[in-house]
Order: sequence, then C-alpha cells, then structure tokens
Amino acid sequence: MLILVLAAPEAAWGSGLTQRDWMRSLVEALGLSFGLPDEPEDEDYLRILSGRRTLRVEAEEALQPESLVSVKDFPHFGPFSGAGWVSGIAMPTTARLSFLLPLRGTYQVTAMVRLPGHVIHLGGQEFRASGAHEFVSVDLGPVTLEAGEQEVIVHLPPNGAIDYLDFRAPELATIAPLGGWQPERPLTREDLGATALQALDLLDILPEGPAELVIEAEDAEDTGGAAVVSIRYLGAPSGGRWLRATTSPAEVVLSVSVRRSGVYRLTLVGAGNLPARVKINDEPHREISWPSYLAETSADSVYLAAGRHRIQVDLPPGVGLDVVRLQELLSGAVDIKRLTGRAVGFEGTLADEMDDLLALLAVVGVFH
Repeated sequence: MLILVLAAPEAAWGSGLTQRDWMRSLVEALGLSFGLPDEPEDEDYLRILSGRRTLRVEAEEALQPESLVSVKDFPHFGPFSGAGWVSGIAMPTTARLSFLLPLRGTYQVTAMVRLPGHVIHLGGQEFRASGAHEFVSVDLGPVTLEAGEQEVIVHLPPNGAIDYLDFRAPELATIAPLGGWQPERPLTREDLGATALQALDLLDILPEGPAELVIEAEDAEDTGGAAVVSIRYLGAPSGGRWLRATTSPAEVVLSVSVRRSGVYRLTLVGAGNLPARVKINDEPHREISWPSYLAETSADSVYLAAGRHRIQVDLPPGVGLDVVRLQELLSGAVDIKRLTGRAVGFEGTLADEMDDLLALLAVVGVFH
C-alpha cells in the first residue's frame, strides 16, 4: 500500500483552476512523480495517469555517449524499429543505455538482438540473449523496477547488435475525468469526484441506471475463427448459442452503440481455464478469467461517449464467450457529488474541495 502525500503547491489553490492543476496535483499526491522527467509536460502526466505499462526503449535513443559502439540504419539484418540500431565492433564491447520508466511494476522484458552471446544487466539482474545472423526477439523474463531513471548495461559480442528493449506489465486503472483529460478546461466538481472515485477504485459503486446493453457473442461482426456452438454441458448459454475458440486463439470483435455518454459497468459471460483479454476502443487491455463452466465476470467500469464503440475480446484456445453486457451507471455531477462531496462534508470553494479530496486520498491511501 502506498500512503499518499499531500504535496500540491500552494499556488494551485488559487482561482481559475483547470484540469491541468488537478492533473499535476493528483500525480504528486498519488506518489507517482518519480516517473516524471525533470521538466515534465502535459503528456508526461497523462502517460502516468493512463495506467499504461507498455514501453519500447530504442537502443539508439537511450545510448549513452561513452559507449564504444556505433548507430547504424541499414536493413541488411532484417527490419528494425526506430531510426536505427546499436552495433558493436570487431571485439566485445559494452553499451550503456538510460531511460525513464513512468510507472513501477514487474515487467516482462524482451530484447531485439543480433548474434549469440549478449549479456544484459537490468534492475540488479543479469540476462543472456542470443540472436541469429538477423535480428531476433528474445524473451529475457520478468524484472521488478521502480519508476524513474533506469540504467541498462549491454555487453555485446563481436559485431553484435541491439535494436530495442520492450517492457510490458499489466495495465493499471486509468484515472481521468469523464470524457478524458482536457488540461486547459476549467476544473469542475464532477472532475474532482470522478477522478477520486477512480483513484480509490470505487467507480463501480455508482448507482445503476435504467439502460443495460446486451451483445450476444455469436452476433459478433468478426468471430476471429471461433466456432459458434450450442453445447450446454458447461451451462445454459444466453440465446442458446455461444462462441468458443478452437485449437487456435480467436480475436472476437463486437460493436455496440450507446445513446448517452456516461460510465458503464462491463461484464462478460464465458468459460475456460485460461485468462482472456478485453479491449474497448483504444483503452488498455483488461485481463479477465472464467471458471471451466459458463459464468459472469466483471471487467470493471468504463466511460463511453454517446455513439458506436468497438469491443475486442482475445480468447485463448478452447476458451468461450457467450455474452457481453454494459450496465449504465448514474455518473452525472449530482450522482458523483453524492458519493464524494457530501460523503465527506465538502463545503466552500472549489479550491477547498480540491484540497479536501487530496487530504481524503492521503488518509485512505491507494494501491498503485
């Protein structure tokens, strides 16, 4: 558990508050500022609050000047990422890389290398990676890293090369006003309440609204190769049929239209002993799992603007999907105020409420 520290600058409590003021104060209060550069821009704060923990470190961009290597950009050894790749010399040499990690976590790391015999030091661990004549992606394994500046030492074999390092960890919950961050926009009480509920992982406690949307999996616009089945020994499917991946994974794509912008609780009915993933529009993937029989599981809540949306469900082999449900939650200013402002007795100016919310978060603490 990370106990929050109330560290917002005094100047932020003046009049004319914007979402930018709240965004910056929130990152500081949540103890997430270690992942910021020395002179952060809006996009640095947005990256942290997005919860995304996928990062590609281009070796040629992270390379430190003292390294006895060169940067090349010809494609003789297969496709490469970014502007180029880091090449060793005719004898063993060392490349030092440095990069900023926005969010802490246990990351799965892969390296794109050429030729056998690379030794990579990262996060107090040593990894070995061997490529071929052309660039090869090599899984290094997991490493636990704190947010902030990271150093990577790469020992290259004679004429070895490294293109990039990929870091992937499960996404954290996004923290944003309903409708997303607009830094120049005036701050509202609804913004404060919605982001506080997300920071405390309480968005799902909003009261249910009248609308529930049900999407049958077998009606998907793209089943991704999954078979439509009617077997019932794993439970009674909605509508009598459901989708089940065969011996290969299936990427199921469904479309849904919502009439009103707001927060919706996303639940999925499926079956299978392997974890699946669901993605709405361009949001980060959410991992879900079911028992071996048809059952409902929650993928938490999501803000959806009025209009059409794309839901993608990635099914491992043998895993099935029956139905996707979107339950409307009452997320207007009055509803959010009832759960946040009145619950803790907010009174006075917006600046006072902003201060009170940060104090509340500091007392309760959050997992992040």
